[in-house]
Amino acid sequence: MGLSDLNFIFRFLPVFLLLYFLCPAEYRNGILFGASIIFCGLGSLPGALVLLCSVTANYMLVSAMDQRRGSLPWHRGWLLAAVLFNLGLLCYFKYRMPALPPGISFYTFTLLSMDIDVYLRRERGPRSWLELGTYTAMFPKLLSGPITAYQEAIGQVRRHRTSAKKIEYGLSLMIAGLAFKVLIADTVGILWRDIRTVGFESISTPLAWMGAAAYSVQLLFDFQGYSLMAVGLGSILGFDLPWNFDHPYRSRSVSEFYRRWHISLGRWFRNYLYIPLGGSRKGAARTACNLMAVWIVTGIWHGVTLNFILWGLILGLLIVLEKFCLGNFLNRHKVFSHLYVWFALPLTWVVFAITDFDSLRIYFTRLFPFWGGGIAVNGMDWIYHGRNYLGFFLAALAVSCPPADYLWKKYWDTLAAKVLLFGLFWFCIYRLANGLQNPFMYLSF
Repeated sequence: MGLSDLNFIFRFLPVFLLLYFLCPAEYRNGILFGASIIFCGLGSLPGALVLLCSVTANYMLVSAMDQRRGSLPWHRGWLLAAVLFNLGLLCYFKYRMPALPPGISFYTFTLLSMDIDVYLRRERGPRSWLELGTYTAMFPKLLSGPITAYQEAIGQVRRHRTSAKKIEYGLSLMIAGLAFKVLIADTVGILWRDIRTVGFESISTPLAWMGAAAYSVQLLFDFQGYSLMAVGLGSILGFDLPWNFDHPYRSRSVSEFYRRWHISLGRWFRNYLYIPLGGSRKGAARTACNLMAVWIVTGIWHGVTLNFILWGLILGLLIVLEKFCLGNFLNRHKVFSHLYVWFALPLTWVVFAITDFDSLRIYFTRLFPFWGGGIAVNGMDWIYHGRNYLGFFLAALAVSCPPADYLWKKYWDTLAAKVLLFGLFWFCIYRLANGLQNPFMYLSF
């Protein structure tokens, strides 16, 4: 069950909100934690048991660590045990099991943030098992984040208050996120699915580029839609979850793109891997090695097939080149820098999307036909698909432009905006009820 599932929207969520707001404030964490375990269990009962096991083990380990604050060897030993347990559990399910427990990639990093922050004495350990469980398993962010840093989030778990304005704003974000997911991501994603069905050998070069653009748009609006829904739900419940996207395709470099894309994961890798490795403080060669290490780990975190490692290597190389060679040139040439991002990023997403290397090679021969590799069955296929999907590409472009931000911030709470959001919500429900009900893409990571 995901946030765009009709059972979630019309059954689970109303019952939960009724219980949550009717019970006294001191019991709300218990209601939220219990609902989160049920939410996880409805998707996978073994997954819910793994989540409970992970929360319990980390609570025991961090409690022992917190009690040994004065003894450095013991303090480090408990941290090492916590890191080995969390990474070992994640690797076991990623590399040895056919299916991942729901949200394990995200809540593992959430728990590691807690372990490291307590070790570094940025924050005291959780006061209770329930407090840690609520921080870790909160269902709005359980499946795909955003990843919340322990020192920033634990205070909200202890004191979270909502208001009519926060509930109204949260509902608006939820509907906007649902519309991103259902009306743009799922629709444009049909083009990528059709291209895979036809076969990469048979498509024309223009359609291959259109497919790369379609997957890029689908991934952005699918994941951004989930993140908006999660932030909106958090606002309704009285939590301020971090924003996960900041219009990444406005970027002028790959480095800037990934400061705007999946912001909470990027911050996690910066704070808990890149900076501890030395960051950029130990010379150019060490900086380059640290960046490559972060991106190789990022690739491994996303998936077990070799294409994800290749994806991480490519992005690491591009970011190193920008840092030491291309950065000044891109800063001086505004138009070229945007074109560079719009050209390079879809190519990296193709590597991300296609797990089989032979299929990946064929797709690149269609993108760049001077390499050879097949003849398009219908050289005009891109015209047919272009007519069908041009409107959705334009809609994606429109909501990604700066005026869209301005209009949202100025008018989101006006009557006209509420009428528009009301209409969007029921149109999304109509589309979902008629079979356009694809799971969020990032649930598989």
